[in-house]
Amino acid sequence: MSEMISSRVARKRLAILWTVGGLFLFFVLILQSVFGRFGDRIEDAWSWFLPTLMPTLSLILGVLTLDATSGGGEGKMGDRFFFRLAFGLSAVYLIVVGMTLFLQPFTQTPLLDLMDRSNLWLGPLQGLVAAVLGIFFVKGERGPEK
Repeated sequence: MSEMISSRVARKRLAILWTVGGLFLFFVLILQSVFGRFGDRIEDAWSWFLPTLMPTLSLILGVLTLDATSGGGEGKMGDRFFFRLAFGLSAVYLIVVGMTLFLQPFTQTPLLDLMDRSNLWLGPLQGLVAAVLGIFFVKGERGPEK
């Protein structure tokens, strides 16, 4: 049997990672918007940012809310491997999103063009993160296999 972790603890850790990381990037984008980094194309920047974070953040916070309101996750255990994989991929994903915002001054590509181009690598990575999170949450709900 693989190592197990409390589903409630694991979900809280994932929620903290996504909330702190998402809020940090959210405030960076607010500051860039306020200081005119996007010129008159602020909507384009936010149209890139929101779908980049909100689906996964909504999933995690929704599961956490469901746990809190229904008593779900009490005493349930999740596979530590899938938790670590989900946490690690999530951290990598948030770092790559941040890199898009922070590394642009070192390139010749305008920020909005770089944001559009980043969908080439962020899209597949977001799919992997969502798949692993889904496996972790579903497997945690069913409990360990016997």
